[in-house]
Amino acid sequence: MKFDSWFPTVIGSVHCPFIDEIQSKYKKIIKNYPSNKDGFINHRVHSNKKFKKLNDWVAQEVNKFSQKHNFAFKYEAKESWLWDYKVGAYQDFHAHPGHTLSTIFFLEGYKEDTPTIFKNPIEDMKNPFDTRPHTSANPKLYNSFTYRTCLYPPQSGILLVWRSYVEHRVTPKQNTKKRIVFVYNFDSNSS
Repeated sequence: MKFDSWFPTVIGSVHCPFIDEIQSKYKKIIKNYPSNKDGFINHRVHSNKKFKKLNDWVAQEVNKFSQKHNFAFKYEAKESWLWDYKVGAYQDFHAHPGHTLSTIFFLEGYKEDTPTIFKNPIEDMKNPFDTRPHTSANPKLYNSFTYRTCLYPPQSGILLVWRSYVEHRVTPKQNTKKRIVFVYNFDSNSS
């Protein structure tokens, strides 16, 4: 039998070629930004000239992603913020409604830390896997056609790009290693 993959959920991933140049510099800039108890920093990164090199690169990569989809428009950041996650900080599953493309850039992150988890946007309500609570976590039940989630461990310099409707989450941070992320939402000028 031939299998065609027609409606994939695409998540782009690319490594920043100049992470070593910007990491300590950007960490010094954001060190004194006020944050809430979980590490959320309400700052418009995309409009801050101090982050121009990163902002330009992220926009370039987002537009490469959109070109691969044959989208008609050029995209630009419309909003952005930062997270310097504290131990115990997390985010439940959520999407970024009202936007076309979203990103996470890991200014600093380590593979053994809490991953970003993306949820399959197609809900299968019939339970064709015959899963029960004790078997639902069994990875042998799923494959690239049926995965319910996928995860990306944090890694310094990695940019993730996806359609804004895809739900994602971060489970509670367990270790004290830094996890600093820049988050951007993109739309076209025609939006």
